[in-house]
Amino acid sequence: MLSRFCRVARGVGLCCSLSFACGAHGTTTVDEAHSTTAAIAPKAAEPEPALPTSPAPVAERGGSRRRPSQREARVISQLMGAAERVRRLRFAKPVPVWVEDRARITEYVSTQIEADELERARVVYTALGLLSPNLDVRALLLRLLGEQVVGYYDPDAKQLVVRDDIMRGFASRPAYDEQTPNDLAEARIVLLHELVHALQDQQLGLSKHIHEDRDTDASNAFHALVEGDATLAMLGYALEREHIPLRRLTGNPAQVRSFSDVVRRSPLAGSELEQAPPIVRVPLLSSYVDGLAFCASLHGIGGFDAVDAAHAAPPTSTEQVLHPERFTRPTSPDLPTRIELPALPELEKAGYTLIREDTLGELEMGVYFGQSSEANKAARAADGWDGDRIRVYRAPTSGDPAAVVWLSVWDSEQEAEQAQVAAERVLNQASKTAKKRGAVLRRGSWLLILRELPNELRNTVSSRLLAGR
Repeated sequence: MLSRFCRVARGVGLCCSLSFACGAHGTTTVDEAHSTTAAIAPKAAEPEPALPTSPAPVAERGGSRRRPSQREARVISQLMGAAERVRRLRFAKPVPVWVEDRARITEYVSTQIEADELERARVVYTALGLLSPNLDVRALLLRLLGEQVVGYYDPDAKQLVVRDDIMRGFASRPAYDEQTPNDLAEARIVLLHELVHALQDQQLGLSKHIHEDRDTDASNAFHALVEGDATLAMLGYALEREHIPLRRLTGNPAQVRSFSDVVRRSPLAGSELEQAPPIVRVPLLSSYVDGLAFCASLHGIGGFDAVDAAHAAPPTSTEQVLHPERFTRPTSPDLPTRIELPALPELEKAGYTLIREDTLGELEMGVYFGQSSEANKAARAADGWDGDRIRVYRAPTSGDPAAVVWLSVWDSEQEAEQAQVAAERVLNQASKTAKKRGAVLRRGSWLLILRELPNELRNTVSSRLLAGR
């Protein structure tokens, strides 16, 4: 849910972190011999049509904005050629490029946060114990998304925006070689990632698909496809220097997992992301790391044609992303069970009002379980998820915690029992009052989590939701 506010983070430093693992600093990447790559240096790119270089006036936002100089445009043109080469797609037309200062980019970032939607997300995750009631989530996101801004692709305006000092650095060193400073090497790989998003937009309908109405689980899965695809292209860009075909890595599932582990252990984009609550950090990082593994799995089966096909029929759950074999199995993908929650008139009569109904999915279920156990144990407890539906209600008394009704179904009774144990641990570490007003109930492969409901309502709601299960 919060991850939808972090879309612009594609160009806000996280890719710089990933570039460590991809080799931008000469660190370890994974090929058949687990060799070490040096600085990423592309082969000579075919020339692209010249980008606009005429000056343009500052628009309605503050800060400075200009077109790239000819030397700067030449670097972007080279990166466009590299993006085409590694991603196996062609630009239908040049991507408009704007150069903006940090203040203007930060102002853009602030416009991507919808106040009403953010408040609903804050209430939901606070009700689940995943956010502190006193946390200023908007300020956190602004700090996170405004950290180490390099640039971003805007699918609505269909343009690439690059930070001014980065562009000036490109102009001073247009040739890309072993002596290229690390910050410019990182910036190149980030912008190649962003140009892959432009290719996705022109050839695979990104701007259309990104605005489709999805639940949180499906939204996390879709963004994992989009970001994993662009991150895989980054990896292909890195491997070019070693003359290693990308397929050599993606054709070996064990090596894909190994590389994903390297990326997961790489330095985070900055202290804000590192210190962010898991419900912010994990889905954002997962879209790159688990998305990379997912797209690498597709590439190993059918190259980038298979990745293109996934854009036409995206994964519908994070379960499919976390376990790519459940998306690519020969018969059909492992689709989640769709849960329809019945009306709960008892809550309405008691004065509770619905804030949000959603599906959080395996990934965020694991984050919830992680409140009381290590991340690996929490992820194992969430494996076996087959569907969920959650409702969060505003309490009738102002200032009281929001109430949660969360029903999930699991692949087997045994997996539901493991999830029950994990959910009970979370409840047991809550405050004494929260424990009294919460419950974890299981019937067969169905699991019901209730939070902040008085005893009489818990009994009524649980009877209604678990009847016939």
